[in-house]
Amino acid sequence: METAARVALRVPVFGWFLKDAIYGAPDAKYYFIANLVVCFAALVYFFGYPFLIIYALTATAVALVSLIILTASDMFRKGGEDSEAAPKSVGRTTKAR
Repeated sequence: METAARVALRVPVFGWFLKDAIYGAPDAKYYFIANLVVCFAALVYFFGYPFLIIYALTATAVALVSLIILTASDMFRKGGEDSEAAPKSVGRTTKAR
């Protein structure tokens, strides 16, 4: 994640705006959001409906991948002390009489 942040800050114009929003004046965050909205509106104006479709499909793919990453975090976790141990039971256990 740290590498992606460094790469985003090195993109010429977007990185300058992002760096200013993070480290700059307190109101720079609002200008950054306004710039993103204006850029989105300009892209919709110039490319129209196809841009909205591509944007929606990309946002859907990103949302699905992020859900998979969030819900499968146990699968990516490195083995710990009891990684070979059997899973613990959930709920109440009943004793045989």
